[in-house]
Amino acid sequence: MRTFVGVAVVLTAVAASMAPVSAAPEAATATRAHQGADQKEVLAAIISEIERRIETTRDPQDKAFLSQLSGHYREFDAAPHWTHTGGLTDAGNALYDELAKADLYGLDPAQFTLPVLPITSQAVAEVDLSVSAVRYAWHAHGGRIDATQLSRWLDASPKSLYAGDVFRAIAANGGDPVAGLRSFHPTHPQFERLRQAYLEARGDVAPKPLPSLSPGSRIDTGMRHPDVALIRQRLGLDASENSDLLDRSLMRRIRSYLDEAGYESKRYVDDDVRAALNKATPRPRAANRDALTKFLVNMERWRTMPGDMGAFYIWNNLPEYQTRVIKAGEVLFQERIIIGKPNTQTPVFSDKMDHVIFQPEWGVPESIKLRQILPHMRGGDYGVLARRGMQIRDGKRVINPARIKWSKVNIRDIPIIQGAGPGNPLGRLKFMFPNHHDVYMHDTNDKHLFNSSERTFSHGCIRVRNPDSFAETLLSEVEGWTADDVARQLKVKASKRIDLKTHIPVHNTYLTTWVNPDGTVVQFKDIYGHDKRYSDALAGKSVKLIASRDPALALKKQNDDLRNGLAAIVKPKPKPKPAFAQFGAPSPWFKSGLGKPAAPPPRLLWFQQY
Repeated sequence: MRTFVGVAVVLTAVAASMAPVSAAPEAATATRAHQGADQKEVLAAIISEIERRIETTRDPQDKAFLSQLSGHYREFDAAPHWTHTGGLTDAGNALYDELAKADLYGLDPAQFTLPVLPITSQAVAEVDLSVSAVRYAWHAHGGRIDATQLSRWLDASPKSLYAGDVFRAIAANGGDPVAGLRSFHPTHPQFERLRQAYLEARGDVAPKPLPSLSPGSRIDTGMRHPDVALIRQRLGLDASENSDLLDRSLMRRIRSYLDEAGYESKRYVDDDVRAALNKATPRPRAANRDALTKFLVNMERWRTMPGDMGAFYIWNNLPEYQTRVIKAGEVLFQERIIIGKPNTQTPVFSDKMDHVIFQPEWGVPESIKLRQILPHMRGGDYGVLARRGMQIRDGKRVINPARIKWSKVNIRDIPIIQGAGPGNPLGRLKFMFPNHHDVYMHDTNDKHLFNSSERTFSHGCIRVRNPDSFAETLLSEVEGWTADDVARQLKVKASKRIDLKTHIPVHNTYLTTWVNPDGTVVQFKDIYGHDKRYSDALAGKSVKLIASRDPALALKKQNDDLRNGLAAIVKPKPKPKPAFAQFGAPSPWFKSGLGKPAAPPPRLLWFQQY
């Protein structure tokens, strides 16, 4: 269950901020039926029931929503929305049915308390339905699970929702509670496609008829052809990254079908094979628990994503190893990416890109300083930096490593910079969207790694194949640059920062199931194990136990041990010295006699710098 954030802050302000809500026709009828003393008694009983539950509940989220409902019924002298003396109103019956079949939208009906019919207490039934309506909207709007509690690398901010929002949504939909509650579900077309695929897998809806294969050219094994994706559908196979490729595995499936159906077996696809495949009736997707859970998990992810991704944005889907630049729903750029290793994962979050750096320099991370550079320095091999194209810099001054007493300094405080050039791991371009994870997108000099099908090679940052075109797409949109402008700047050897006039939303997502407009389901490997975390949480397993197995914790311990080990190597002096200022005044370890050292700069963790 997600934890409500900031309960104490909002409780006192919510009731005063809520605007009166127009009552539904049924509620208006109930209002007229309970005028005078009867109406006051009914409202008093409802408020009393709410106050009783506030005192007894231990769930802070429930306590918050109940307090908001109390303000709603008190401040606006609201008539019962769902009940009357004889039972449920028409609106109450509609709400009851919607809550009971919430699983059709990927929610859990067991999370909602429905009154026992016929009702014995109007107040209890009214509060049950109001609380359940608010909880439904909350789950639909922001998800059942707070992903930030499952892993440090899942960083989707919880969405806020108040009881007043629910009643306003119902009023805005003509008093229809069904339409009002459904308005809280994600509006992105992909969510609805996932839902339909989920219902189809469950057997709730019949699968859509597939288009027929038209006569065409012969397709041999190893060839690519648009018909291959439809062939996969007709055989009941999910799509893949190479859905248009007639590989050996698919050809074996085709021949197996031809043999079973009594057709001539062939080692290629021609018009005879197409005609035979047109008679194939694809078996429905297996409605096993794992298959259904995968749909539910990905529907849950859409609830945590921003409702508005932006008119122009960057979309990095990590399990797909793909980045896209999208404008008004159209894909302007799509390319392969390399992401973090399973033990140094690329985090899932959204932020905004605000600058691009041509010919970036690279700040050497402390793990490399400690393990690969410090032993050379203490052994007197000062040329190791020059051999690797690195320098020690004090502001703009380049410091000779031979002038440093390496037995006494803390190497963490010494900035070792690798300049721009072919040996720089960041390549020629760096795309910055400052965030507390300290990850970004960049070029790379390890181009061959893009040929791998599974591309988890980085320490958390995202490497982009064809960064030149990526930069052209971005800068042409927000800066008015041409391809020639980008090419011209890339010829300049000096580092150059371009601040973007308009910041670009960047969304790192973890979508392992995708449904195309034609209903084709594409599955991606759960490379980081996030599907497992989500499914365990949805199944009711302990969130604390799930979080305790987060690889980020092991990485943090490794990093802490590294720092502690370094501290043991470098004995502190009696008087603490201020840390080196990366681009400021001279440092204490280099006695130049020039002024006071600046305050220590913020440091990037070693696994987050590239």
